[in-house]
Amino acid sequence: MRSIGVGLVSLLISLASQAAIVIGQSAPLSGVAGEYGRQVAQGARAYFLWLNEHAGGINGEPVKHLLYDDGFDSARTLANTRTLIDDDQAVALMGYFGADATHQLLQRKWLEQAGIPLVGVANGARTVREPGSPFLFHTRAGQREEVSKLIAQMKGLGLAEIGVFHADDSFGQDGLRAAEQAAKAAGVRIVASASYASNSANVSAAVAKLAAANPPAILMISITKPSGAFIKAYRGQGGSAALYHTSTLDFDQLVDEIGATLAHGLAIAQVYPYPWDSQSKLIREFRTAVSNYASTSTPMSYAALEGYIMAKLLAEAISRAGPKPNRAKVYQALASLGETNYGGFRLDYGPGRRVGSRFVELTIINQKGELSR
Repeated sequence: MRSIGVGLVSLLISLASQAAIVIGQSAPLSGVAGEYGRQVAQGARAYFLWLNEHAGGINGEPVKHLLYDDGFDSARTLANTRTLIDDDQAVALMGYFGADATHQLLQRKWLEQAGIPLVGVANGARTVREPGSPFLFHTRAGQREEVSKLIAQMKGLGLAEIGVFHADDSFGQDGLRAAEQAAKAAGVRIVASASYASNSANVSAAVAKLAAANPPAILMISITKPSGAFIKAYRGQGGSAALYHTSTLDFDQLVDEIGATLAHGLAIAQVYPYPWDSQSKLIREFRTAVSNYASTSTPMSYAALEGYIMAKLLAEAISRAGPKPNRAKVYQALASLGETNYGGFRLDYGPGRRVGSRFVELTIINQKGELSR
């Protein structure tokens, strides 16, 4: 963490002596998704540390953010969840990542059995939304909305044929189905699709297949490391397709790994506001919190903003739940929250409404390796 002043240290020691509101998170802090997971976690932690210092926590009670590494592994995610529910007695969970792990969690009905809400999954796959769970509150638009917008953009540019590169898991398979439906509706033909094994960056077979098909555009439904490996190898084989990507990509990490030249021109769907919009109050607050309370290596990224928004939403619900919050009170506060406007980014929850946002916009990596709208 960044160095902090004596006053803040004293405050944190004082808060630590009080009963704390425990919020639990399982996220990939290592492995192929580690960079994205760390940034989501750091964005959340920055908000909670800011809250403890500037507001004394929530209703006078400090927040304790418990974070466990799951390595993007479903078994570890499930084990972490049991620990957070049974041993740590968290009042709420937040900031999960993998579609497969979250789907398994939902199938087991652990949220309902424990009566504990989960705020935010950094994944828009249909498998974690339909049927979902009344205890799972989504903070991002669905993957199908992202894919539809990306394919509509391709169609608008006159592209009639595309390829699809995707993860071979529920997240990637759902994205492929979404692409097939959106392409059919738009009159676009998918000439080839190729996958890579989840939790790996072995993309050689996918590169060979899509390079041979030679479509004018490729839709990428993947995470950062395999995406970078694909772009580097595909361009190395002379592949010239225009590349489009879902929001599950950290562009800073991508540019660091493959360079601005190879990353240039990649179009990316985004499901949160632009983190460099200095006119937005939400973004100014986010950037201040991350600068002061996140680890020094945390960029001002979409991933960190995602964690920050999840934490801000959950803290608001806990505040509405009143002093000495428990799981039932926090769940009821979330379920009756209604519309919340964070400087133009709106979240809306109520009876039968658990997908809080439909926001999607497109960005592109420019020649300097920067992200432009």
